[in-house]
Amino acid sequence: RLVVCSRLAYYILCDHVGQVDSTARGCLFDVKDTDVDAAAKGADNVLFSVSNCEADFHTDGASKDRVYDAVGLLCIHPSSSGGKSKLSNASMALDDLGVPKFIMHELLRPTPRDVLENGGSKVCAHRKMSMGNILSRNESIMTLRITYNSYPIFSLDHDRMRFRYMRHWIETAHRKLNWDVPTLLKVAMDCLDDKLNKMCCFDEKLDSGDIMLVNNAVIAHARDAFEDVPGEPKRHLVRCWMELQMFDLGVSEN
Repeated sequence: RLVVCSRLAYYILCDHVGQVDSTARGCLFDVKDTDVDAAAKGADNVLFSVSNCEADFHTDGASKDRVYDAVGLLCIHPSSSGGKSKLSNASMALDDLGVPKFIMHELLRPTPRDVLENGGSKVCAHRKMSMGNILSRNESIMTLRITYNSYPIFSLDHDRMRFRYMRHWIETAHRKLNWDVPTLLKVAMDCLDDKLNKMCCFDEKLDSGDIMLVNNAVIAHARDAFEDVPGEPKRHLVRCWMELQMFDLGVSEN
């Protein structure tokens, strides 16, 4: 009953922060290990949120056509070992990056991202892919979908900025397109990752009842790898995606 009440209170809080998104993974998404490796070679359509492996600094949402302004995390049970949450200010990282213009260009130009969707994955035996997903993830169709799903890591519009980044989905997108990741893009992402790590402003393990609300347009978050001990409650967080602006950089309701 306590968990149910906590989830309800958490949802009400998030609904006051912004418009809770229910289209992608439901209003509240359970973040816990399902014994899959999101970083495994050949893994397709596998989320880091259902794995216990490390997730480097990133923002949530990989779709060109849908952005999330804020991310919420409620901790139901912490992990037995590992699983620290980290935060870093991408706006400050950009200001302090200090790279040549031809490197900065790689962070400002459209970059292809992998396509993620509901409906199972190749490595989740308990979540078999539907026929629709099998067809939509056909190699030739995925080439078109990934090519379309391209957008900048940093979008700048006068005094506004939006940061959208997860290096893993950029690398898997290039692999599925049979493209090498351009050398200059690798260098740019190396510099960015290094700066985000150096400017980490929060590195703590969430305890039961803790709630984290993150500006998904400016703040990058990360998570250490973790382990659950058999016989003890598994690490369990509840995620919520919120939209605070009806009109954003290049995205509108119309």
